[in-house]
Amino acid sequence: MVKRESENAEEDGRSGLRGRRAVQAEQTRLEILGAARRHFASKGYAATSLKEIAADAGVSVQTVYDSVGSKPELVRRLNDLVDVEAGVGEIAMTIGTESDPAVLVGIPAKVTRRIVERCDDLVRASFDGARAEPDLAPLTEEAGRRHRGGAKVVARRLASLKALEPGLSVDAAANTIAALSDIRLALILIDDHGFDLDRLEEWIATTTTRAVLRRH
Repeated sequence: MVKRESENAEEDGRSGLRGRRAVQAEQTRLEILGAARRHFASKGYAATSLKEIAADAGVSVQTVYDSVGSKPELVRRLNDLVDVEAGVGEIAMTIGTESDPAVLVGIPAKVTRRIVERCDDLVRASFDGARAEPDLAPLTEEAGRRHRGGAKVVARRLASLKALEPGLSVDAAANTIAALSDIRLALILIDDHGFDLDRLEEWIATTTTRAVLRRH
């Protein structure tokens, strides 16, 4: 009995140690990603070195590799945060139950605004990284496919409500919605034309309405 209790105590101790190590490893990973996010935002992907990221995170370059991976992998991990931080899933869930066409066409505008508002730095890091690293091109391509897929869901819902402009197919409407709410266009409107977030969202929603909705 005493031996069994001793063995159980040792196992509990090992489990506790593994748990603490897992927490420490996750904290290190988050600190590295936070450092990468700051440097990519301030200097750009190409001008940022792993040495700088490691120094900011208070770890060695080898720890960066062991905890997260190479510089392209840092961008991939950061890109995974976009939909979560922007709350894209929560907004998208309303498409299937929304019956007001005017509200529906505003959903892509709302998603784009949220991404720019909360994850501008992450999006720019992905685009910057893809320009510098060919291996990162699939990252932005996948984001584009998801964006176009979301636009098609909206177009299909509008079609089911008989709200599309007569003669406009679901595919054509989806392409228009996707183009007008494309994050790259949003960045151009902000960077080159001085749009703020309110004006950006209003412009996307209004232009989409004029382009795809039936006129009464």
